[in-house]
Amino acid sequence: MSRKLYIILGNGFTIDFLSHARLSSDVDVRNLFRYGACVPWPVDGEPGFLSFKHCPNLWNLGARPNMDDDAATALIEDIITCVNVFVSAPRTTTVGQEGRPNDIYSYAYKELAIYLKHLFIYYDTKVDALPDCNSWGWWEFFRHIAKSDYYSEITIVTYNYDVWLERLLTHCGIPFTVSLMQRKRASAKISILKPHGSISFAHKTIRDRNAFTISLNHELLDGRPRDFVVKYDKMDENYLVNALIPPAGEAGRFNHSLASAIRNRAKEQATALGAGDDIIISGLSYWHVDRAELDELLVSCSPTVDVKMINPSPSPSLNAVLASIFNNYIAYNAADVLKEFKR
Repeated sequence: MSRKLYIILGNGFTIDFLSHARLSSDVDVRNLFRYGACVPWPVDGEPGFLSFKHCPNLWNLGARPNMDDDAATALIEDIITCVNVFVSAPRTTTVGQEGRPNDIYSYAYKELAIYLKHLFIYYDTKVDALPDCNSWGWWEFFRHIAKSDYYSEITIVTYNYDVWLERLLTHCGIPFTVSLMQRKRASAKISILKPHGSISFAHKTIRDRNAFTISLNHELLDGRPRDFVVKYDKMDENYLVNALIPPAGEAGRFNHSLASAIRNRAKEQATALGAGDDIIISGLSYWHVDRAELDELLVSCSPTVDVKMINPSPSPSLNAVLASIFNNYIAYNAADVLKEFKR
C-alpha cells in the first residue's frame, strides 16, 4: 500500500530543535529583536542592523534589542496586521494625494522583512556544524522514515525561514528536494515546501553589495519560482528580491508569485491525502492573522486522514478545529512520542 506523510511545521519546531541541540543561548526565535544589534550590516559587516541608523521606522515604533518577548511579538503583529490591511485596500491614483496616514507601518514592514532575513542568516553562521540530537524525537523519526518503506511520499510544509531542517536532514544523510525550487532527486522521497520563503532562496539577480539598501517604496518586488535557486552559502548577497514574508503575514493577500506557487503546491499535496495517510502538525501558533493559510490546507484534506499534533501549549482554537474536521485526531505534548512510531 502506498502511504503518504504530510508534515506541517511552525516556529515551535525550531524552538524544540534549538533546545535539544543546546543552541538556545545563542539563538532566539521567540524574541526576534533580542539579537538585532548583533546582526551585521551587509555593506561594512559591522553589527548594528537593528538600529535607528539602519531601520529608523522599526526603531521609532519601539523595536529594541532589550524589549521583552511579549512586546516584540505584539509590535510585529501590529506591523503585519497594518500591512495585511494595506495590501487588501483598493489602490488610488488621485493627483495631489499625500499618501496614507501612518506610512511608518508600511515602511517598518519593508525594514522588518529584510532585517529578518539577515537575522536568520546571522543565526545560521553561529553554528558551523550541528551537534548530535540523538535524544530528540524528530531526529530519530526522520532517520527511521528515511530508511523505512512505510511511506512512499513525504511532504514537509514549513513556515520557518531558517534552514535547520535542511541541515538536519543533510547531517542525517537523508536526501530531500525543496519543491518548485529544485529538480526532484530520484533518491529523495521527502519534498520541502516553504510558503513564507527561506534565507536559502536566492534570486537570479545579484547587485553590488556596496549598493545594499532597504527600499521604502510601496511596491513589493516579486519573482517567479524559476527566478530563484536554493543556496546554502553566500546567503547574505545583495539579491534583487527578498523571498521572505514576515511572521503573521498572510501570503495570500500579498499575491507574491513565488509564495502563491508554493502555497498552491502545498494545497495540491494536501488534497491528495486520503484514508491510511498521516498528517503531523508541530509548533504552530494559529494566530488570528495567519490561520487562514493553515485552514486552507486543513479543509483540503480528507476527514479520514490520521492527524497528530505535537505541541506542549497548543492553541485551544486549533485543537477545536482539528477535532471538528478529522475523525482520527490525537494530540501529544512532546516530540518524544515520535520515537514510538516505528513504521
